[in-house]
Amino acid sequence: MPVAAKSARMRYGWRMSSVSPRSPETPTSSVPAARRARKKSKTRADLLAAGTALFASRGFDETTTNDIAEAADVSQRTLFRHFATKEALLYGDMDEALDELRAGLAGRPSGEPVFTSLRRSLVGLAGNFEAHREGRLLQARLAAEYPSVSAYSRATVQLSWERAIIEGLAERLGEDPMLDPRPEIIAGATMSAVRIATRQWVASGGRADFVALVDAAMAVIPHLGELDLEMVRDSP
Repeated sequence: MPVAAKSARMRYGWRMSSVSPRSPETPTSSVPAARRARKKSKTRADLLAAGTALFASRGFDETTTNDIAEAADVSQRTLFRHFATKEALLYGDMDEALDELRAGLAGRPSGEPVFTSLRRSLVGLAGNFEAHREGRLLQARLAAEYPSVSAYSRATVQLSWERAIIEGLAERLGEDPMLDPRPEIIAGATMSAVRIATRQWVASGGRADFVALVDAAMAVIPHLGELDLEMVRDSP
């Protein structure tokens, strides 16, 4: 990783993932570990399914963590081992989208213009929304209706996307975003484009092409500087 990007992560307080060496597992230890992992994955999936169904039928505030735990046939204690809050459960599948965004940016050709790489990565990520249409629509509708969901979406989900974009752009530019403002400015504009595209998509009931909406919104960003010229031309 470039020194600038590493420095940025340290200054912003972002955690860097690392894989520590593991000793080879014996066959007797790997079988129980694999079984526990499958059970944990199934419990998480059951909680996500139960929460989604209840949020869709009752509403967010109207659904309690106890309701979700009972529907998934687990205790509330188990629920909270997987999800710290109801909001975290609602957006529990967003880690997949975040990983796709990071991988998309990292996988773009090194000689490609930076904004082109970002735009194509976001358009590719929009396919995740199309693939999970009902769940993404539910998340967006609940964010529009319930303040706590909106706050979580902005402060946790969207912030994590923005940080991933800043980090990815800083790496591609070889710059420290604490010194070079471009990664953060572009990331902020990008998230605004995603938000307006999402609102348009939700307003259409999910019938509009979300990929096209994101692409169209992203296409506006490079032309924002032209507004100054238009204001000069329009001034008396």
